[in-house]
Amino acid sequence: MSRLEHHSAFGILFYYLIYIIWTGSFILPSYYFNAILYFSILPDFDAIYYFLKSKGRLKLTMEYQHHLHSLTHFPIIFFPVIVIFIISVILNLFPLYFLIPVVGIYFGHFFIDSIASGDGIMWGKNPFKRKKYARFINKYSDKTDGYHGRYWDVRYRQTKMFKVGTVVLIFDLLIITLHILNLYFLVEPTLRYSRSSLYGLILFFLIFLYFGLKKPKEKWLREPPEGRYSDFRVNMNYINGLNEENRKRHLEKYRELLDTDLNES
Repeated sequence: MSRLEHHSAFGILFYYLIYIIWTGSFILPSYYFNAILYFSILPDFDAIYYFLKSKGRLKLTMEYQHHLHSLTHFPIIFFPVIVIFIISVILNLFPLYFLIPVVGIYFGHFFIDSIASGDGIMWGKNPFKRKKYARFINKYSDKTDGYHGRYWDVRYRQTKMFKVGTVVLIFDLLIITLHILNLYFLVEPTLRYSRSSLYGLILFFLIFLYFGLKKPKEKWLREPPEGRYSDFRVNMNYINGLNEENRKRHLEKYRELLDTDLNES
């Protein structure tokens, strides 16, 4: 789980760099920005399901572990967008359009969720085998590993990844501002497309930037009542769903944690 504004910011940056290399142009149509933002946060739309399931009482506590349970956080489920992009390249049929969901979903979301998360991403999880699981990939996560919900959020703010994400966000704001200025000063009035969507993007990023820098509540800085690592590491359904090699590796890695959990229960 990473912050929505960082997913969007990285998605836009990655796509913008690819677009420059691919076309030699520094100017994107405004709807490209909005499409990248949408696909970069698409996997987190599962929050709507959890919100409805909890009857509007969704609490971002340690129990919020959608990387373990949600179909939208299993990368293989989105593999068709890669296939469609490859076909579009072969047929030379608007490949830059079909590249947007690939970059947004995989680079803007899953790649970022594999860094400094509370658990990471199961890149090898087969979404069609509910009781079978794969290893989580979670790099550079010493400060965040094992925390979820708001407990994760306040610790993520203390990481280098948060600082990098904030810098990328500010850089994206500059890119979008330059696009607005380009439309206003350089493009013929009859050729201008609406700038309103770009203003909306700026507002989106500024709102999340404000909340990202706002001081968190003291209770989230404390250790969670369930304890850190109250997640897939001690979840027997997950452990039993691993293949033999990964299960053995998991049991060896978290033996002390599992022994403590068994003693307490």
